[in-house]
Amino acid sequence: MVSPLYKFWLVIRSTFFWLFFLPPTVITAIVVSSLFFMPAKFSVALLKIWINYNLALLRYICGLKYQLEGIENIPEKGFILMSKHSSTWETLALQKFFDPLVWVVKRELTRIPFFGWSLITLNAIALDRGTGSKAIKQLVRESKQRMDQGRILMMFPEGTRVLPMQHKPFKIGGAIVSRRTGYAVLPIAHNAGEFWPRHSWIKWPGTIRVVIGKPIEPEDKKPDQIIKEVEEWITTTCDEISDREQLKRLGIL
Repeated sequence: MVSPLYKFWLVIRSTFFWLFFLPPTVITAIVVSSLFFMPAKFSVALLKIWINYNLALLRYICGLKYQLEGIENIPEKGFILMSKHSSTWETLALQKFFDPLVWVVKRELTRIPFFGWSLITLNAIALDRGTGSKAIKQLVRESKQRMDQGRILMMFPEGTRVLPMQHKPFKIGGAIVSRRTGYAVLPIAHNAGEFWPRHSWIKWPGTIRVVIGKPIEPEDKKPDQIIKEVEEWITTTCDEISDREQLKRLGIL
């Protein structure tokens, strides 16, 4: 646990982060959504400027840095990126490390003014989750089209952010895509949720560890075998890289 005075200081620093984060985010969403008539590379370039700006804010205002491991494991061709989802941080940073990304999102998100329109401009795959097998067919078809173009499919198999030391069963959709398209899964483990937990105003100082695993090939494997392998690696690696001292500060240990 930390002293009330130190926590108050963290609140002040995090407040400054939000003050510098929100206005440019709104402006970026408006501008990107208005570029629907132009090649996606213009929107991606603007998005990267916004991402680098935000990572700089986290570093210099909040004292939050990152360490990237396993770069040598990144395939040259298109692949499916499956990441632990415990923070807002990875939704920003993974777009810096991997390019070009294709997001898989719920269709209702595309209806949000400016933010949702930006997703459309960036060629996200928008699924109607209520259509079952129809949604899976759409996901496989559109994912293959994007990866055949050399793009990277971005998926959070847990479906939503989870708290530190918590794990949700991985959804099988990405594994089905891997099996039917032949593209490998690249697993990502990190401990960002220990420094920027979900629903938390405070951004804790420290170093986020991001570990890129070896590609998991789909040959001779069923979807449930693929997702089991992905889940076991991500869960085990997240436990290994967890910052125990930070968990104590959060009151988890």
